[in-house]
Amino acid sequence: MPRLLHFTDMHLRHHQPGTATDPKRLSRSMLATLERLEVEVRDLEPDVVVMTGDLLDIPDEVIFGGSPDGRSNAQWLVEAAADFQLVKDWFDGIGVPYLVIPGNHDHEATFKQVFGDTKGPRDEAGFRFFSFWDQLAADRQPERIDTSADLFHAALNAPEHDCFQIHLQHYMIDPPTFSRGSQYEYKNAAKMKHDIEKCGRVRAVLSGHYHPGSLVVGAGDIIHSLPPAFCEAPHTFRIYDFDDITTPVIKDLALDP
Repeated sequence: MPRLLHFTDMHLRHHQPGTATDPKRLSRSMLATLERLEVEVRDLEPDVVVMTGDLLDIPDEVIFGGSPDGRSNAQWLVEAAADFQLVKDWFDGIGVPYLVIPGNHDHEATFKQVFGDTKGPRDEAGFRFFSFWDQLAADRQPERIDTSADLFHAALNAPEHDCFQIHLQHYMIDPPTFSRGSQYEYKNAAKMKHDIEKCGRVRAVLSGHYHPGSLVVGAGDIIHSLPPAFCEAPHTFRIYDFDDITTPVIKDLALDP
């Protein structure tokens, strides 16, 4: 029975100065919190560890080429690269296969410089993982376009991908979620959900971005899951125990229960 451990939205800052603007996001304690999570990884013995974006808390000004202080954008990106490397070193040290994607608070080119291109497909623990690097549109609603849309179409339709799949993405397809003036699910999410259900290949869609978290089991026992943000107390992560047929057993655990 494959076991996955999933956490998301860490918003780490260590080499970067300052902290997240939202005080609930405990950016500067995340390195120590990761060390505590490593103990749980050893005890729980997952077959795969998944992280669905916002590894770091890079200011929007930096992501869009500027700087929020008097230092250069280039200096911020050097520090962001060092923070990504800290996180990669942690993943490399846990001794478990892992999959990681960037979120909207990660600088994509710098993420790729450290982690490489983590898009799918990749086979682990009896599943084919597809990792989607999607974007926020100008209205701040996520969208799947261009090469990401092509990968999605191939996953659902290409004969060579006719197998059990898990999709990783920073944004959510289901349920429709509106909060703080933003639509959190994808543009065209209803069609994406329909296409996933119709193809019969996808067991789970694992996401992040919406910090309260959510869990929906749809048609065909397909789960749409995102745990509460790891950066916020009590530092929640989610465990999935899969079998060959039924909905996985899903459990939320926390470092500070």
